[in-house]
Amino acid sequence: MKQENTRSRRIRVIAAVCAMVIIAGGSAGMLSMRSKANAQSAQSDDTEVKTAKADDGIISAGGTITSSQLSDSLGLDNTAVKLTVGAVLVESGDTVTLETPLYQITEDSLAKAEKTLNNELQSAKSNLLKQKMSYQTDKNKAYLLYESEKLLGNTAQKEYESDMNSLDNDLKKAYDSYQEAVDTINNTPNEISSKQAELSEKQSQADSLQEKKNLLQNEVNEAKQRYTSSADMYNELVSEYNASAGTVRYLGNALGMDTSDIVLVSSISAKTEEQTASADDRQPSGQDMMKTDGQSFDMAEMKMPSYRSGFDEEADSTEADPLTSLYESALEEYNSRKAQLKQAESEYRDAENNYKVLSQSLNECSSELKEVQNSVTSLNKEISSLNTTLSKAKSNISKLLSEYNSLKASYSKDQLELKNKLDTDNASYENAEYHYQITLSTIEDELTKVQEAYDTAEENLRIFREELAGGYICAKQNAIVYSLNCQEGRNVNVNMPFVYYVDESSYKTIVELDQNDVTQVNIGDIVLIYSSETGISNGKITAIAEGTSTSLADVRFNITVEADENANLYSGQSVNVYFNYSSMRSADFSDFKSDKSTDGESFGSGSGRPDFSGGMPEGFDPSNMPDFSRRKED
Repeated sequence: MKQENTRSRRIRVIAAVCAMVIIAGGSAGMLSMRSKANAQSAQSDDTEVKTAKADDGIISAGGTITSSQLSDSLGLDNTAVKLTVGAVLVESGDTVTLETPLYQITEDSLAKAEKTLNNELQSAKSNLLKQKMSYQTDKNKAYLLYESEKLLGNTAQKEYESDMNSLDNDLKKAYDSYQEAVDTINNTPNEISSKQAELSEKQSQADSLQEKKNLLQNEVNEAKQRYTSSADMYNELVSEYNASAGTVRYLGNALGMDTSDIVLVSSISAKTEEQTASADDRQPSGQDMMKTDGQSFDMAEMKMPSYRSGFDEEADSTEADPLTSLYESALEEYNSRKAQLKQAESEYRDAENNYKVLSQSLNECSSELKEVQNSVTSLNKEISSLNTTLSKAKSNISKLLSEYNSLKASYSKDQLELKNKLDTDNASYENAEYHYQITLSTIEDELTKVQEAYDTAEENLRIFREELAGGYICAKQNAIVYSLNCQEGRNVNVNMPFVYYVDESSYKTIVELDQNDVTQVNIGDIVLIYSSETGISNGKITAIAEGTSTSLADVRFNITVEADENANLYSGQSVNVYFNYSSMRSADFSDFKSDKSTDGESFGSGSGRPDFSGGMPEGFDPSNMPDFSRRKED
């Protein structure tokens, strides 16, 4: 119980002292301790800043607490995606955790967004492939240009001499072209006359051959008719022969005779020059004719078939006489048809040979005629070409003479231009390396931009699929919502944060010290932050920068102080900051008391923190006591 009373008394004393110190910071006349410097005041925004320093080096200054704002954004960049908010699921002041849904996105805008992101990725991929190809091409071009400029520099003199030779050659060529036109006008008429005489002779020869061809054509037509007629006659006799042969074979078989040598033959087809098959492919006739049973046919005199060995010669002759008589009669007719077929084949052969000979003659005549006609055509073209050349030479001779005179007149000017080119090439050679590096840097920058655009499009699609495909925009951290940037029915600005949070882990204030006081503090020093509402907190100096100055004798410095994590502060709160407070003594704190102080107790010894009695300021939190030994209580 005694320990609790002692602790409570110490807390009240500290709170009272700090309250009086704030008052002392506003008016030097209220301080009871000796001061080495007058209180300084400066206006920063709407906050009045005051500082005070005691003889023992304790410095105080007033400021306003600010807090950082944290935010979440979609992370989408350089995209035409539009996401429409279907519903806002939280309000300002709500506490959210990681993956808490903040907004619901409409299904239609989600589908369109995914399609847009896919299209953007494909477009970026296509652009990247094109740019890579273009990069390599441009790099090669730049290198070739670089090498070319080096080569030009190395060979500039030789090229100058070569160009001068070309200039001389052009002048000579112009003169030769003019002289060629003159020669054409003088000589071409004789060539035309000679060609016309040759043409007349070839035309006569062609007319004679055409007449001969016509006669041969008539003879071929007649031979063709005889050829086809003989083939038709032969085919008619084949039908009669086959009928007779069939009868003989039938009767012979009935009498028990061997009729294997009596076979049927096939008809033929006359092969004319209009048919594609050659004469060697035709069906053979007569002795060469294929038989219907696969056996060859002997055109020699047909012998009487012999009786089979099993025939009874002593049988009753009266029973075989009628059939034998029919067989002999059929055999006689068969031999007659065979002779007629042989004769028809002979006539067919003669007609065929005659047709082939005449056709060959006609073909030879046609070939010769065609050759002569080609010569006539060629001569006509040559004569036409000569006439064209002559006409062109007559029309161009004035122009060619003018071109020659013009080249002759501009020769000196062109020579000077070539000399200037020589000088330019030498200059390009000197700057080739510089130009190459500039070009290379430019195309590399272009490729980098396109690569970054592709990476961005790929990252956009990844973010969408991982974070937005479910239809919600969610919090990415544990925090308190400060403000929402999206409204129901409106599109989300994908390039801006969609929510802001209060950063409870980062409170800071900026106070001013003069050029004398600033030498007493350093970045990293631990300081006291006091407010009558929330009590005392620990802080640390994180930055020192030059501030406003009215003269060389009054140079001000901005001291940035960050409060410890979980400090009981809020944004906009007015506070006093105490520097070098670790050396404070009992007498120092008593000097900071106002005239209205009623408690004159001194600090306890060995505790590391002031120990005095007094009432706590309104809003003071006892749990937020700083550790004067730079050590927080558990």
